[in-house]
Amino acid sequence: MADDAARNMLETDRLNSDQLDPSDQRRTYQGVMRVSGEIGVPFALALTMFFTNLVLANGFGVALIMAALTYVATFFIVKTFFSH
Repeated sequence: MADDAARNMLETDRLNSDQLDPSDQRRTYQGVMRVSGEIGVPFALALTMFFTNLVLANGFGVALIMAALTYVATFFIVKTFFSH
């Protein structure tokens, strides 16, 4: 029982020291920004275009094509203008 408590305290100390390290914070920030720019934003806009075209009754095929085109265009726009 005491060993488990000691282990938990060591893990907590290790996690807290990792959170305070500026280089780790920078890597985390850069990773989150890269993933959101390369995957998150293009996927969200592509999904929006897909459902917008479905609501406008343009058909499933057109909605899928527009979603793919939006994903590709947004991906390149984000890579071009929003890179650090």
